[in-house]
Amino acid sequence: MRKWLKHCLGLLVFKSGLHRLLLRGKAVVSVFHRVDDSLEGNPISCTTEEFHAFCRFFRRHMEVISLGELLDRLDRGDRIGSALVISFDDGYRDNRHAAAPILKKEGLSATFFVTTGLIGSAAIPWWDAERNIDSRWMSWEDVRELVAMGFEVGAHTVSHADLSEVGGAEARAEILGSRDRLEKELGVAVPLFSYPYGREDQISDENRAVIRDEGFRCCLSAFGGFVEEDSDPFELRRLPVSPWYMSPYHFGWEMLFRNK
Repeated sequence: MRKWLKHCLGLLVFKSGLHRLLLRGKAVVSVFHRVDDSLEGNPISCTTEEFHAFCRFFRRHMEVISLGELLDRLDRGDRIGSALVISFDDGYRDNRHAAAPILKKEGLSATFFVTTGLIGSAAIPWWDAERNIDSRWMSWEDVRELVAMGFEVGAHTVSHADLSEVGGAEARAEILGSRDRLEKELGVAVPLFSYPYGREDQISDENRAVIRDEGFRCCLSAFGGFVEEDSDPFELRRLPVSPWYMSPYHFGWEMLFRNK
């Protein structure tokens, strides 16, 4: 009942345009993981219908821009109010074969953060193993096709390492090795980074400094909050999208009023 009420309130706020006033000086970076109709209800997945509904919602009510453009605006001190970035983490095969076609159809940009050691592999990480899910990862050709389609690709470590638990040479190999492999495979610069797991306590200050000092433009989390005009690009928050939301308008309501 509460979710239905929040859906209705979100519908009212966004249809009226009131959200633009509430988002004055604030941008949003959303994060998805997987678009797979066979995994309906999985906490890091959504169906193609659900993802398409979010894309239409974003296109109608927000200014969808690339992560690179958001960083440029922060650098210049330009307006970011009501801007939204779409991002994906990990590198699941459906990112190329389910999500990307929907994004292209809707004319939307997105950034795909890739765990390089998983690409082309048969690895099943613990969060899928616990649910008996057979993980399916992109191939390197899939990743190259994302770039050819105009999407951004960013680094997400080599092995999906918890950067609060590894440090020193091991952490540098995870962070820089991911970027190096992407640049080798794609033939383009890769200045974007998001850290695995993404909670506030899952990256050390030492490892954040490596990301900053080694030429990346940003470091993104996966815990909720807005991007504001004075936000540090190396401490950018994102809002995860999950099946917990009964609709994009429910998500929109929570976005506006749980992250004030």
